[in-house]
Amino acid sequence: MESFAKIKRRGTDLLNSLPQNMPSMPQVQMPSMPRIGGGGGAGMKGTWQHIPLPSLPRSSHSLDIIAGNAYIFGGEVEARKPVDNDMHVVVLPWSGAPADYYAVKAKASPKTSADEDSSSNAKIPTIITEADETESQLKDPMTEVPLGSSRTAAADDDDDSEEESEEDSSDESETESEDSISEPAAAAGVGVSKGKGKALETGDVPAPRIGHATAVIGTRVFLFGGRSAAAGSATLDERGRVWIFETKTHTWTYLDPHHSSPVPPARSYHAATATEKPREFAVRPMRLRRSSTWKEWAEGNSAEVGIPQRPITGAIAEKATDDEAAGAGFGTFIIHAGCLADGTRTSDVWAFDVHARTWKQLPDAPGPARGGAALALAGSRLYRFGGFDGQRELGGRLDVLHLVLDEFDDQNSKGEIGVFARGGWGSIIAPSSSPLPGAGTNSPETAGLTTPATAQAGTPSEPWPLPRSVANLSLIQAGGGREYLVLSLGESAPSANGHASAGSFHADVWAFQIPPLGGTTASFTDALLQTMGRKTGEGRWTPVSVGPFDDDEEMDVRGPGARGWFAAAPLGELEENAIFVAGGLAESGERLGDGWIFRLD
Repeated sequence: MESFAKIKRRGTDLLNSLPQNMPSMPQVQMPSMPRIGGGGGAGMKGTWQHIPLPSLPRSSHSLDIIAGNAYIFGGEVEARKPVDNDMHVVVLPWSGAPADYYAVKAKASPKTSADEDSSSNAKIPTIITEADETESQLKDPMTEVPLGSSRTAAADDDDDSEEESEEDSSDESETESEDSISEPAAAAGVGVSKGKGKALETGDVPAPRIGHATAVIGTRVFLFGGRSAAAGSATLDERGRVWIFETKTHTWTYLDPHHSSPVPPARSYHAATATEKPREFAVRPMRLRRSSTWKEWAEGNSAEVGIPQRPITGAIAEKATDDEAAGAGFGTFIIHAGCLADGTRTSDVWAFDVHARTWKQLPDAPGPARGGAALALAGSRLYRFGGFDGQRELGGRLDVLHLVLDEFDDQNSKGEIGVFARGGWGSIIAPSSSPLPGAGTNSPETAGLTTPATAQAGTPSEPWPLPRSVANLSLIQAGGGREYLVLSLGESAPSANGHASAGSFHADVWAFQIPPLGGTTASFTDALLQTMGRKTGEGRWTPVSVGPFDDDEEMDVRGPGARGWFAAAPLGELEENAIFVAGGLAESGERLGDGWIFRLD
């Protein structure tokens, strides 16, 4: 048996050898906090995917996306010669299904305008109700007894005979007056503007045009302005008319401004965007119909809707209204800048209230006046980048206008009134650029979008997109509530021959990070980073490194190339991080007819 000393020594040696025999513990490093959706980092990536479609070569056209369908209107193949006024519809690829295409001929809606809808007196076939069937039968003794009357039945009979004769005469006079009003209006045809006192020279559908601007409200495409196919490609002066394409019926209608409304000057090569506000309008308290007899009080509206045992089918549906129908509508259509009919350019901003059919002017954007600017609306902020002032491409700043929704509540009813500007424009200036007139980098409109001026000074290496015009600026979401303004392509230098030939173009893509949606993962992350004293990436431009969507597809590898005068729009709910690009002008002067989808990874 071993002694206690030997056992103790052996145990001590064993314990001492454990650190050498055991594997070393790995060094654990805490990972850095990732930026959701890219967070405006320098490594932002994107892809281009070519969409096989029948060629639609054109430039200076418009494109809008609703429910996965891209609506392309207008444009030119030869300079200053609009191609047609058909609506070309591209069904975008989704869930493995390929893209599709079809064209819709321009056709007017049965109710072409709100004015016609409200002033027409179309005759409606008479519906025989249960009350009509029993009218020839014996009358109820209580039928003609007034509520609260204490007169004798004989006196009532005399009064009733007089009232019936008066009602008959009044009905005849009302019918004659209605006919005398409705017949001249009907003879004038569609498009009569009662407020202005004379018929407009435009037709029931928009003429072929170029250089117009469109935007989406609900399920409808709103269009304003442009240039026609007339000699010299004259600017279309339609007296403030806004054209509307109904995607549900594939028909055209229009809204003429109210006679008391100011009208923006006719223009082309302007920019447009839209918001669905105001939409919640005040509803007046329901006024109860006052009954004149006991029978009317007892029956209520049973003559119109029937009784539970014998309902009149379709009575309620007949009076149902659509909030997008002519004469109703909602939202605000905004236009900015462009080339006027006299050849000058402007920097004004106009907003069209669809429900009220009125134009109002918002504060002018910082100069110089321009055409071909890129415009986008994100939340309550209106953003503008670039443009062409007649001499050079513009850039080096991102202009911002804060919009607010005016509301009212008088205790009896409440609703939304309209969209207005809160103050003037502010601007985010490129760090290497010298301040321009009206810059205002410290204005409240840009609060939360940039770091203080002292932090930006001396950082000329901060990336910033080069000046450009006829580019696209779209709002997309990158997940987690993170939102970006994506600036793509555009003209870098004008042609020496003006619109007759092509200039030089960009092929790059940039992303500008704006404040995230409230109550999202991105907003929580930004709040945490700000607490830790770290940058969130808001208010900064980041160049996007683009590559092919599919490495095996030759067209994806090639990419769309440099171009301008194209049309583009975000895919919306179909793909929140994607933009569809169609057509445009190449540096060779060729009008392009291809389609591409850009996705921000």
